[in-house]
Amino acid sequence: MSNKTRAKLVDTHSHSSFSPDSNMSLEQAAVAAYTAGLEAFAVTDHLDLKAPGGDTRFAFDPAEQQQEIDIVQKGTQVKILKGVEIGLQPENLSDIRTFLKDHTFDTVIASIHFVDGVDPYYGVYYEGKQEMQAYERYLEVMLQMIEEYPDFDILGHYDYIARYAPYSKRTILYKDHPDIFDSIFRFLEYNGKALEINTNTYRERNGKSPVLDPDVLKRYAELGGELLTIGSDAHTPERFGENFHQYLATAQKCGIKYISFFEKRKAVPRKIETFL
Repeated sequence: MSNKTRAKLVDTHSHSSFSPDSNMSLEQAAVAAYTAGLEAFAVTDHLDLKAPGGDTRFAFDPAEQQQEIDIVQKGTQVKILKGVEIGLQPENLSDIRTFLKDHTFDTVIASIHFVDGVDPYYGVYYEGKQEMQAYERYLEVMLQMIEEYPDFDILGHYDYIARYAPYSKRTILYKDHPDIFDSIFRFLEYNGKALEINTNTYRERNGKSPVLDPDVLKRYAELGGELLTIGSDAHTPERFGENFHQYLATAQKCGIKYISFFEKRKAVPRKIETFL
C-alpha cells in the first residue's frame, strides 16, 4: 500500500441487544466501531414478524432503540446510523408496513431469513433438496419479495442460504442461476437499491466457508449496478469492519467503482479506490 491515508469506511449492517441474537450494547458497538477505524456504522436490528413457530422475539421498538442511539451518539465520535433489517415473507408484508409507518430510518435492509415457513438455520430446509434446488428456491423467494415490498434500500446477504448448507459446495454461483440473478440485479439497478456484500456469510461454520463468487459482482456491474454496500452483520464487538478491505479489492476487480451507505434513505456513494 502507498503512503496515502485510507478513507474511513462505513459498516452498514450490525445488530445490538435490541436484536435477540445479540448481547452487544449500543455503547459497546460504538466503542468497537471507533476502535475498528470506521467513520460510521448502521444499527440494523431484526424485524422478523410472523417468524416460524410463532417466535415473537425478532422484533424491537424502533422508538426505544433510536432514543438510546441518540444518547450514545452524544458520547462518541463515530456516527451511528439508524436502521432496521426487515425479514420478508409473503405473509408479513402488510404487518411490516403497519409496524414501520410511524418510524423513520437512515437505512432499511431487506433480507430473506425464512423460506416457505422454514428457518434454514436449523437445517430442515435442506432436507430432500439438492444444492441447486435449495439455492434456486431461495433466490426465487427473494425476487418475489423485493418486487412485492420495494420500500427498502439494501438487499441483505443474497447468499445467506449458503451459510448453513450441508453441501460440499457452499457457494451460490452466478452460472448456476443466471436468469434469476439477472432479474434481481435489474430490479435493484432500476429502482435505486443496493446489493450487499455481507462478510458474515464467508466465515467458517462447521469446518466450511462459503465463498463470494466474483461473477456475481461482475454481472451486477455489467447490468449497470452501481450501488454496493458492505456490512459485517456484527452481533459482537470484534466483528466490525471484518475483512472489508479484502472484499472491496475484490469488488473493484469485478468492475465496481463505488461503495455506498445510506443516510436519511439516500445513497451516499464513494469511490472504492479511496479505501484501498
